[in-house]
Amino acid sequence: MIEIIYDTNLLEGSCYIEILPDQYRGECWNSSSIYFTEDNFGYILPAIDKHYKKFDYFAFNEIEMGIWDLINQELERMKQFLNSKPNPNSLKEGIGFLYGYSEQEFIENYDTNVQQLITMITEFQSWIMQKRSTTQFISVLGI
Repeated sequence: MIEIIYDTNLLEGSCYIEILPDQYRGECWNSSSIYFTEDNFGYILPAIDKHYKKFDYFAFNEIEMGIWDLINQELERMKQFLNSKPNPNSLKEGIGFLYGYSEQEFIENYDTNVQQLITMITEFQSWIMQKRSTTQFISVLGI
């Protein structure tokens, strides 16, 4: 399932990317955070990489809201790409895949995965905009 995880009780293990609506303060698994599985985060990672060049998948990345505005615009471009019903073999032009198997698994259930990814991106964009008025940073806490 391609989705954002809002409840820490639903997390199994530790292979998640935490998105914290603040600067990192030495604590992970915050109830105010949202979470992505590695594969789901991988789909949107190009939007972050493009506008935050210092991104480190294994570190705590404190990203200013101005950068998030640019990331949010890039996420909108991703949605437009997905809504254009791209050829499955051209997906790498618009979204990311962390692992070799990720693209093949996405294609196997293509229509459902495209719709779920569009929904996930839309929810993430809304979450970012909601946090915009309450914080100056959104941190990406890597693996």
